[in-house]
Amino acid sequence: MLNLQGKHALIFGVASEASIAWAIARKLHDAGASITLGYQQRFKSRILQLVKSGEIPVAHYERCDVANPEELEAFFGGIQHPIDILVHSIAYADPTTFAKPVRDITAEEFTAALVPSAYSLIPLLRAALPKMSPEASVMTMTYLGGQRVCANYKLMGIAKAALEATVRELAADVGQRGIRVNAISAGPIKTLAASQIAGFDDMMRVYEAVAPMRRCVNQDDVGNLAAFLASDLARNITGQVMFVDAGYSILAMAELR
Repeated sequence: MLNLQGKHALIFGVASEASIAWAIARKLHDAGASITLGYQQRFKSRILQLVKSGEIPVAHYERCDVANPEELEAFFGGIQHPIDILVHSIAYADPTTFAKPVRDITAEEFTAALVPSAYSLIPLLRAALPKMSPEASVMTMTYLGGQRVCANYKLMGIAKAALEATVRELAADVGQRGIRVNAISAGPIKTLAASQIAGFDDMMRVYEAVAPMRRCVNQDDVGNLAAFLASDLARNITGQVMFVDAGYSILAMAELR
């Protein structure tokens, strides 16, 4: 078991009990970390249900839209303990955008997806930085569509590519402070966000049939990798995209296997 006793984790992006961010919260708690949640107002009722369920103790939870400077300032003004772990699990594109060819994407739609899905990591880290401890770990969630063309991912693939580039630049930016910044690239997992992708169930079936390990991954697999990245065992890993995908990302012409 990894030891995160005494560590304080801030987690952004929990939307339901199926969220990858919630699985990360569970795994970090299991390893000994205390958990603080930042959430968007539209998810407040679900957050309250999760907190009241008592599945894990949540030390603090507060509304925080990371695209809103006032909410960021208010949220971090209320953080009393040093931040050892910062989790960014935020992405958004209007569901109608997923159905559009990239050639038809407008500037407004491009901005509406790229700001929350990629840029938002920058103001979040900037706001957290004054309270981050030495050797702190920052992580965000990406997907193979940021490196390859994946069916029906389209504009979000561009957003994930931007996010991965942002991870590298931020890692170089804050590395001298001892802070690490990494991305986790998981295989397809059923979440609220995934439900927006057309043909997602078919993607899962193909994935399980051709992945080297012949299985899909789940939220807990991502949580386990997040706990490792949060620990001192990963103290010299930064600027990386780390895959937890049963090996699917190593394949080409996978459908012929």
